[in-house]
Amino acid sequence: SLAALLLLTGVSYWLAGFAVKPVQQAWQEQKQFVSDASHELKTPLASIRLMTDSILQDASIDRETTREFVADISDAADRLIHISQELLELDRLDQGRDLDRRAIDLNEQAEQIGRMLAPLAESAQVTMTLTLGEGCLVRCNDKDAGQILKNLMENAIKYNVLHGQVDVTTRRVGDKVTLSVTDTGVGIPAADLPHVFDRFYKVDKSHHSKGTGLGLAIAYEIMKHLGEEMSVTSEPGRGSCFTFTLHIAQGKCAVLCRAAESPGIRRRIFPVPIYVF
Repeated sequence: SLAALLLLTGVSYWLAGFAVKPVQQAWQEQKQFVSDASHELKTPLASIRLMTDSILQDASIDRETTREFVADISDAADRLIHISQELLELDRLDQGRDLDRRAIDLNEQAEQIGRMLAPLAESAQVTMTLTLGEGCLVRCNDKDAGQILKNLMENAIKYNVLHGQVDVTTRRVGDKVTLSVTDTGVGIPAADLPHVFDRFYKVDKSHHSKGTGLGLAIAYEIMKHLGEEMSVTSEPGRGSCFTFTLHIAQGKCAVLCRAAESPGIRRRIFPVPIYVF
């Protein structure tokens, strides 16, 4: 009958629209990604073009000013390299390439990143304390664990207050190890919390924002590919706490690593080492 035909047509139209929605969403996300990436690349490129034109077109520029311009060009180039590396890392994750998993000491990784970021903490006048528990051998790899830790710890320093504090803690709970990075910084507004792991998302949307908006997205994608969890809690004006969990390592390699593992020690990487047993 005509009514049945109309009903069937309506249902078919609704099902077709329902099926197309994920494709449309993926297309919109891709368009947004390209737009955001172009914007991030445009700023340092425009700076390089402006400063090189100034040097080439103005013969009256003195040697000192030229050196300053060249230094600024170098900084802009470094930013381009950094953005390119992050985009390549996201591509690696999007391609679904398997992440290497083996027994690594998460405490050792945290200490290594802490030492690397100590000069940044010193210049920002931020104290960074590592409280490391025992039995923190996990299934991951040095590169990805280091990248996650660097992103979280570097952000905790950059978005902190003068004479602020960053606390990095590890502890084993059952068959998992939990790592938390807590800071006393500016915090994240409640409206921004659901989006902090989105690509190119910046809580600080000013022109002088300190990041690309990709670091947390990369960390989150790595955790997702590992089948693990990452979360954040925050309160504006009181700081933030980023937490992730990794399963403990098993097997012969883990046993050998565990035999050489040091007891849990509290170390303050900067400014003066403190050992609490």
